Amino acid sequence: MEYIKTDKYFAQVAGSLEAHAIAELEKLGAKVLQEVPRGIRFSCNKATLYRIVYCSRLLQRVLAPLISFQCHSEKYLYSQANKAIDWTALFSPDQSFSIDSNVSNSNISHSLYAGQLLKDAICDSFRSKYGRRPDFKTQDADISFNLHIRENWASIALDLTGISMHKRGYRMGANLAPLQETLAAAMIVLSEWKGDKPLLDPLCGSGTILAEALMHYCHIPAGYLRQDRGLSFLPDYDSKLNTEIRQMENAHIIPLPKGIISGSDISVGSIAYSKENLARLPGGENVDLRVCRFQDLAKRSGRCIITNPPYGVRMGNDESTKTLYHELGDFLKQKCPDSEAYILCGNKELVPELHLRAHWKKSLKNGDLDVKLAKVIIKGTNN
Repeated sequence: MEYIKTDKYFAQVAGSLEAHAIAELEKLGAKVLQEVPRGIRFSCNKATLYRIVYCSRLLQRVLAPLISFQCHSEKYLYSQANKAIDWTALFSPDQSFSIDSNVSNSNISHSLYAGQLLKDAICDSFRSKYGRRPDFKTQDADISFNLHIRENWASIALDLTGISMHKRGYRMGANLAPLQETLAAAMIVLSEWKGDKPLLDPLCGSGTILAEALMHYCHIPAGYLRQDRGLSFLPDYDSKLNTEIRQMENAHIIPLPKGIISGSDISVGSIAYSKENLARLPGGENVDLRVCRFQDLAKRSGRCIITNPPYGVRMGNDESTKTLYHELGDFLKQKCPDSEAYILCGNKELVPELHLRAHWKKSLKNGDLDVKLAKVIIKGTNN
């Protein structure tokens, strides 16, 4: 297996988070080798790999390369995939598998077709040995593979979680267009909030920002609740070491004091979702939640406000969005003196609608949408 020989792996990252993910990987002990759009090549030892899979808040997936090769034809892709890897040594015919494929600038031009060729190679390998093939699933498979072909260079890898790492496991319910967990985690990182100020999300929705803030403050690993399926399929998997790494990281979890994190929303349903989601995390019961218009929240100085105001389909029309942003800006000026606010704006045109000067603006991606995270510093008021 290629990764065993090289100790090299590949991390998939949501667009715009590459630099922050590099810093996180290095903090976790990896050596970053190369940054590419939406991805990072890195090297590390086995213990660090297990720690990255369990603790990373910003990565989408971690892939262990099994084989890579020049690939100029469909026939050669099938041949290499069928002969160069002993698939029956990785999993059994009683287990299911999935394939995520991506092709660009290559003789093989269709991602789905490339994935089908890999699927056929795997199934034929099992038929040759057992006379039957494992089930193929598009979701919830036991083991997942990644096929990437760029400029006729193919790489086949094992997905070390089997699901996107943004799926933490705490979200039991959500309202329309919930914020992805990795983006919420990035907002916490960019705010540099350490718990020295009370954190407020006055438009908390189903509580994703609150949950990520809780996990950040309490040192709860991102994979604490996630049901990963990939690591154990590695041929050199060390179950004892992985258990030790997880126990070591869990030992760093600290309690959440009351009054540190709070959220509000006008929707009763949203607050119900938030309570349900936060209850799955250690300390979640100490997050203060209330059904309330943010305009009616009490005045308090020294806050850190981190929020994702609704926009687009969640608001209905442009004028209602602008009105919301005007009122949010007024709330910050009137009721949050000596505070900092980090507001994820649906587009750059919405930033001025706050009627507050942005200290900085950073371009991020919310799925496929280009969004702006604006930092606003609110000075003390005289009234």
